[in-house]
Amino acid sequence: MINRRRFLAGAGGALGALALRRSLAAQLAGASVAGPAPTRLLIVHRPTGTVPETYDCAGSGTDFTLSPILEPFADLRDHMVLVGGLTVPKASNTPGEDHGNCMVTFMTGGVPYKPEGTGIAVAERISIDQVFANDPAFSGGVPIHSLQLAADDRGQQFFVRILSYAGRGEPLPPEQDPMAAYARVFGTFFDGVTSPADAARLRANKQSVLDFARGDLGRLRGQLGGEGRERLDRHLAAITEVEQVVRRVVGYDTRPLHTELDAIDAAQRDAQHGQIGRAHLDIIRAAFQTDLTRVAAFQWGSMEANFSRIIPGLTDIGYHTLSHYIGAPPYDAELTTIHRWYNTILADFLRTLRDTPDVDGRSLLDNTLVVSWSEIHRGNHTFDNLPIQLFGGAGGRLAGGRLAYYGGHTTNDLWLAIAQAFGQDMTIFGDPERCTGPLTGLFTAPSP
Repeated sequence: MINRRRFLAGAGGALGALALRRSLAAQLAGASVAGPAPTRLLIVHRPTGTVPETYDCAGSGTDFTLSPILEPFADLRDHMVLVGGLTVPKASNTPGEDHGNCMVTFMTGGVPYKPEGTGIAVAERISIDQVFANDPAFSGGVPIHSLQLAADDRGQQFFVRILSYAGRGEPLPPEQDPMAAYARVFGTFFDGVTSPADAARLRANKQSVLDFARGDLGRLRGQLGGEGRERLDRHLAAITEVEQVVRRVVGYDTRPLHTELDAIDAAQRDAQHGQIGRAHLDIIRAAFQTDLTRVAAFQWGSMEANFSRIIPGLTDIGYHTLSHYIGAPPYDAELTTIHRWYNTILADFLRTLRDTPDVDGRSLLDNTLVVSWSEIHRGNHTFDNLPIQLFGGAGGRLAGGRLAYYGGHTTNDLWLAIAQAFGQDMTIFGDPERCTGPLTGLFTAPSP
């Protein structure tokens, strides 16, 4: 039997093209009516920790100097809070290795378990993104329950390839093919495009998904006032832009990488790592802008990528192996370069949110909370003081430009603070013994 929540989370287009067009029409019809914009949540995971010597910033509070790893965010400083001191409450003697264990614990607040007879470690609880996706006050009425996307899924253990869980033992595997993700998000917007095969046919015929709805869009445009037409044009431009980005990565090898790959396949996937990640982030931005979803989880995925195929001059070994050489100066410098590479791409994405107007006159970034994190502190497996950055205004709830240190607290306490800031009636997140209380002073009441 198909689990209903998993079906709705994965189907995306369950409401059908007509309902999606009605959703857009309702959105645009209210363009001239002042009102609050929706708030969005994006969780971004990057694997294998950081280099504390080049990550930690000198200073405190609002008086600090960005470190080399965080320099790509220099012009986004006022939209960023660096959260320090938090420990992922990993338990000893739990199934699986440390990376996957900490990923499950960070996202769900509880340790993994192995269902009888499976030998695969999965989450015991619902993940935080699904808590928000299931909340009618946060996500009610959007056509797509949530998005789970990944740039790469290499990893020997199942739970290092998963961020989201609908409930106990209910993983939500991410989509790694940008064309499949695009078809799911925007193809169901229009009749006739509901699968990657449909999207591929469009590409071969040099058509756009918008070609399937020219008549409907023309009629809708004629019914809108000036502001509504402007917003419709922005939405369609966003869809067209992301379609062009996705087309540039079509043909890349996006087979599930937990299948066996030869050396040529692996090298090709390494070289495409950045382009695939950028395409997924563009899809998320356009989905947020058009209010098709308000919750997304994106993971860069693979700890196995060989960055010498991405950044010339780096040592010819896998990223995970390299991370265990932390403390040796040449490798610390290479790891710093890799972390800056990831942060440069994230910063580029955040600028697109900053530069995209939202329905209330603020920017998309102002009305989004982006939680960027890694599952461990150092590559040699330490679990305190995780590298966590918050970006965006969270709908006026988060003031940026500061360091916020919370020694003695866990990542469960961070999620509890976030949930309470958004009005959720939550007093504990995850395992009670691993939740000491919400982080104070991180959020404020939403500004008008």
